[in-house]
Amino acid sequence: MKIKNLPLLVGIALPILFILIISIVVFTPSFFIKPQFNFLYSSADQNSYSYYQGYRSSFVVNDGQLSLNAFPDQRNGVKVEYKADMPPLYLYDVKTDSSHQISFSEAQKYNLDPGPSSPDGYTVKYEYNSEGIFGIFGSSGNNAGYFFEKDGGKKKINGLSNAGNGYYYSSGSMGIIGWVK
Repeated sequence: MKIKNLPLLVGIALPILFILIISIVVFTPSFFIKPQFNFLYSSADQNSYSYYQGYRSSFVVNDGQLSLNAFPDQRNGVKVEYKADMPPLYLYDVKTDSSHQISFSEAQKYNLDPGPSSPDGYTVKYEYNSEGIFGIFGSSGNNAGYFFEKDGGKKKINGLSNAGNGYYYSSGSMGIIGWVK
């Protein structure tokens, strides 16, 4: 049996095959992104009017325990007016893809690994926007946000509370304090 239109079939099949192969190569690594460790993070207020006011303390992890690092009450001889004692704390649950605010005393009960990566090798990074492959795939413009990344694969984190507005000049305001062991 001889196929008369072999060049036409090859001309149609090759681009389709090429798109399938590229799709598999690009999207397959994200299917294997399954972090196992929750993390504790803090998020500063996005209100631009409070830009010149900070928090009285920041968080630090010493020997797996959360503690406060207090800032001085004066800078260059001028009294600093802080808006609050410490930024809000949130616990992100990887199983439910959600987070909720917790108190400092609750956070101190956790044994934390300060990272920067989780004990199973994941990092959290902010991306401004992803235009996909040459702007063809994934070019919706709504791809800015935080992502879990490991070994070339990434997965968007959707359940973050108060983690920034996603504008290009703001890498959000989330800062991971530690990974819950």
